[in-house]
Amino acid sequence: MQIFGIRHHGPGSAQQLKIALENYQPDILLVEGPPDGEALLKSVAHPEMQPPVAMLVYNPSNLSQASFFPFAEFSPEWQAILHGLKEKIAVRFMDLPMERQFLLKEERAQELHFFDKTVEENELLRLDPFSRLAKLAGFSDPERWWEATIERQNQNPEAIFQSILELMTALREDKFAAGQFETRETLLREAWMRQTIRQAKNEGFQKIAVICGAWHSPALAGIDKIKTTADVAILKGLKKVKTVAVWAPWSFDRLSISSGYAAGVLAPMWYRLLFADRENATTNWFVGAAQVLRKKDFAVSPGHVIEAIRLADALAKIRFTEFPGIEELRESAKTVLCEGSEKPLELIDSQMVIGEILGQVPPSKDIAPLKSDLEKEAKSARLEISSREQKLELDLRKPTDLLKSKLLHRVNLLKIFWGKELSVQGQKQGSFHENWTVKWLPDFEIQLIEMSVWGNSILDAASRFSIHKIRETEDLPDLTGLISSVLKADLPEILPDLMRKLQSVAAVSKDVLSLADAVLPLASALRYGSARKIKLDILEKLIAQIVPRVCVQLPSACCGVDEDLAETILKTVVNFNRALAMLSSFGDALEPNGFDENWRGCLVQICENQLVAPLPAGLAARFLFDKNFSDAEKTGNLIQFRLSHLAEPLDGARWLEGFLHGSGLLLIHHPGLWQILDAWLSELDFEIFREILPLLRRTFSKFEPAERQKMLDLAKNQLGLTARKTVDFQINEAQAAEVLPFLKLIFS
Repeated sequence: MQIFGIRHHGPGSAQQLKIALENYQPDILLVEGPPDGEALLKSVAHPEMQPPVAMLVYNPSNLSQASFFPFAEFSPEWQAILHGLKEKIAVRFMDLPMERQFLLKEERAQELHFFDKTVEENELLRLDPFSRLAKLAGFSDPERWWEATIERQNQNPEAIFQSILELMTALREDKFAAGQFETRETLLREAWMRQTIRQAKNEGFQKIAVICGAWHSPALAGIDKIKTTADVAILKGLKKVKTVAVWAPWSFDRLSISSGYAAGVLAPMWYRLLFADRENATTNWFVGAAQVLRKKDFAVSPGHVIEAIRLADALAKIRFTEFPGIEELRESAKTVLCEGSEKPLELIDSQMVIGEILGQVPPSKDIAPLKSDLEKEAKSARLEISSREQKLELDLRKPTDLLKSKLLHRVNLLKIFWGKELSVQGQKQGSFHENWTVKWLPDFEIQLIEMSVWGNSILDAASRFSIHKIRETEDLPDLTGLISSVLKADLPEILPDLMRKLQSVAAVSKDVLSLADAVLPLASALRYGSARKIKLDILEKLIAQIVPRVCVQLPSACCGVDEDLAETILKTVVNFNRALAMLSSFGDALEPNGFDENWRGCLVQICENQLVAPLPAGLAARFLFDKNFSDAEKTGNLIQFRLSHLAEPLDGARWLEGFLHGSGLLLIHHPGLWQILDAWLSELDFEIFREILPLLRRTFSKFEPAERQKMLDLAKNQLGLTARKTVDFQINEAQAAEVLPFLKLIFS
């Protein structure tokens, strides 16, 4: 028997294991992995199987009990399985089955260690031996230490695996001597592995190759020192559940440590290059990094690549390592290829450190139940699950199109954005038309399996996950956004819970901007429900409660704010105004006339209060004019006052930006207002004009080209329009005479 202690997803371990197995020629391979998935091993050699992939083992009766076991091309276990299939020898998984581990994991919180030490106490005492080794050797983390010390060695593989065994034996003895003991789960797993080895021996296998995580190797190498009865006693009484195992596509992003995967690696793409061609990995990595930058129009020459390779080699020598690691590669790339900039390095990280590699699995009858239901629903709706982008124009009055819409909305509720809903343009605007862009990405397979914990069907999963979100969130915009999704997904049974939560959150909310932002999605949901004759009395009452609160509190929220918050307030006010216009078409329950009065009073306060930021103040003046709450004469007076020399020019420009938000047509249709603006600009000092010019350009750049052309014609006096004064400014001499004594007193 030979023990091969490996590092999960280690490219060096994978290469060394391939050589070692060729030399040893075993008659059976025992690989650390869940026996629940042993029936899937034969499909590893399938031509359509492309790693990275993951073995998903789950309890069909309790989908919250599920575990993934990822494999990459550079995973030693994957290479061991391929070797076994190629040589046509027995390959078995030998870890503790998940059918027993699932219940064990649930008991972990109550688990006791030896010597009556609790899990919490021991977790505080335990120190990662690999981190200690890395620190002693001068490395920042165990990943880099293992890569430099083990993965990139050129010596005999058998000698390397023997050295790993000796090192792990010393570390485990040191750990035990320090009073740090293995968890019950680890002891159970190792006992099961030893039992699997004994079974292989009893079946007559002579040359047994055991492939396991390096840490477990001493516990398996010392099998002769541990009695069978001791392992039987440890394993006695373990309960089990039924499990199912399926293959699922995986990705390098999910294989990385950054994804939260416990056995992840720092740089999957780098490890792939190491496994494919260790001697030229550094050169290949920099060539790939240069190609990534060139695609984004960065100037990277062959000379840059050569210099970056030299720098990486030099850094490795300074740090006493034989080859550059990912740390040296990134530092060199940032210095030479990116010229010290972080942004280009982010591109390199995504493509050449993590990598955008997605796996593929062959078709199988043993697929996750949620995926099976999706395929059935898609077939019923005549919707193709394809990686080819498709555009759909749906008429919801047609049964098949309605099925498509419901399915896409339900899948989106599961945060699997298979379809992206687009705005409907032209004559087909309305609640009975939807436009979609649909494209199925490989990564959705993974998300679909993850969402299996919420149900075996798309309907059940979308309902349960939505209820979960309702219970977990206290964010008003999130809840209001959920209403429209739930209605379009045809999940009316969720609405009562959602409405109750909305009422409770809105009642205690002190953020007037959040309350205002909530009104538009509520109004849209009400319109959608009204078109489909869905009774939404609770929603009507909620809107009737929120709108007056917003109108009372919004003016104060506009006072004393900076430019960024003023921009946010402007968007909120625009959406709130749009929502009120939408609500004006509904019945008496919403009291639309009352809303108009409330909104008018709110706009007047925002417009007249000198403490309000200029941007929302200008917008309020525009809305008052558009809604005929203010005539041209009053508006002209207000513009002249806001742009007068008494005001700061920048404030005047921001006020004007708010007033002209959305359209400049009123300047064309009301020449008097145009003349006021023209006079203001003409009288500005050059330095002040240059200071406010960026704001003015931003304001006018948002207008339609035809509007800008009309204004250009006005400025050139090419329209031949007779100048008309919007406001007749006449001086009342009697009133002026009363002010003169006071002015003399001031200036004397």
